[in-house]
Amino acid sequence: MREITPQLTEALKRHFRDSVSRCDAFPVATYNDLMRMIAKLSYLNRDNLLFFRGQPKDYRNKAGASTLYPSLYRKNIVARSKLEYEFALLKALSALLVEETRKVDKKSADEIRRRQYIQWSLIQHYKVHETPLLDLTQSLRVACSFAQSRPKLAQAYVFVLGLPYLPNGISINPEQEIVNIRLLSVCPTLAMRPYFQEGFLAGTPDLTDNYDDKNELDFNRRLVAKFVIPNDDSFWENNAQRIPDSLLFPREDEDPMLRICSALREAVMKTEGMLFPPRSSGTEEDEEGGKTGDAADELAARLRRRLG
Repeated sequence: MREITPQLTEALKRHFRDSVSRCDAFPVATYNDLMRMIAKLSYLNRDNLLFFRGQPKDYRNKAGASTLYPSLYRKNIVARSKLEYEFALLKALSALLVEETRKVDKKSADEIRRRQYIQWSLIQHYKVHETPLLDLTQSLRVACSFAQSRPKLAQAYVFVLGLPYLPNGISINPEQEIVNIRLLSVCPTLAMRPYFQEGFLAGTPDLTDNYDDKNELDFNRRLVAKFVIPNDDSFWENNAQRIPDSLLFPREDEDPMLRICSALREAVMKTEGMLFPPRSSGTEEDEEGGKTGDAADELAARLRRRLG
């Protein structure tokens, strides 16, 4: 993807110097202060639409720069043969997702079947398996809530990214080499989690397992700023509040897609081992409810057959 040069306030210029990704995050004490800084950045970076990502940590590469890779590319070395297998697995999971959704809602299944990016989006957003897409949101409050997901940590991090404007629910910008998916526009209402999280996903179109340089896939190339915030209630100043997990992650009785994806996730784990670790309460990798038993066993067998 193309790299951008962010436009910063004077205070942020002094702090980040010549590289946002290589410097420490800018400290912000309260949500209101952060909102004011975001307002200024939005004005200064009018050629891009700002998106947010909250994380409990600032993950750095060997050069000391923040990295924001889609989950499929986060390993230090990704062999071509391994990537080919991962995309074969994604194809098999996508087919099963459509089949299982059809048992619940044929119209929703037809919508999902028509577009690969919708299939990948649901697989990524419900933590079924790693994909070449990165979770983002346009809600600063959602991003801060995700950032504060691990109560034992004293600090949390909010990343600001500049992406092309969105003309459609699935927007592919060939010039910037970015695909951006507005989940609220493309996900059937059978899937409620994306609506509560105001979710978006972004990736690099056409670059899957055929890239020349892995750095092409790192969204630190679109980084505008990064902030470190307190991981406690003092950040909210008794005004806005952290969004509770019960709203960010609706239960199975509120979100039918959760049951489908829980079974698929367990099928993947039964097939080749756990790909996403179980989350403790309050972390981003939400656990999707109880065990799915025989349904996951049957799905795992079908998945193995599809993978040969």
